[in-house]
Amino acid sequence: MPRKMEKFLQIAPHSLAIVLGPAEGAAGERSEAPQPAAPAQPRQLSRHHIGYEIFADFKAENMQHFWNKKVTAAVAETFFLGWIDEQVLLIQGKEEHLEALREGWSRRALRPPSGFHIRYLGDVSPISMSPISQSQFIPLGEILCLAISAMNSARKPVTQEALMEHLTTCFPALGRAWLPTRRALLKVTAVRTLPG
Repeated sequence: MPRKMEKFLQIAPHSLAIVLGPAEGAAGERSEAPQPAAPAQPRQLSRHHIGYEIFADFKAENMQHFWNKKVTAAVAETFFLGWIDEQVLLIQGKEEHLEALREGWSRRALRPPSGFHIRYLGDVSPISMSPISQSQFIPLGEILCLAISAMNSARKPVTQEALMEHLTTCFPALGRAWLPTRRALLKVTAVRTLPG
């Protein structure tokens, strides 16, 4: 019997958001004027990768709190959850570790990643997700396209016989009874290959 899907799933419990801003000026004052956009980097990195690097730098900066073992342990045990809008770092961890970071923030003891200052630190409410159910079948045309693509990637010649054999090996639980007839196979592939 198929499992009934839950109405809502809780995502990202026990999370903190750290809102970052550009580093302070030389005189220790935050510049109120908008900063010009940084020139594009020659290598293209995804936001996830850049966010993870900023998180790693945040951890490295705060692992130096050798006099405050609680903050050091908390930073070591938190992990990267996400990077939003190129300014919000999401981290997750056990409640006691997040509490140590909250205390560190309230005592102005947390250090920002290099090139940034911490504007805010706060709790993130768990995100609710309502799962979308899937149908119990895949249209024949989609299955054939997936199979042909897989065979092309494996550099296997695609003939009707080879395609039927590929479908049989990819879906052994269904057996040969469900396989399309040669006529249905020709009809579906002809419709899929029509121009426009």
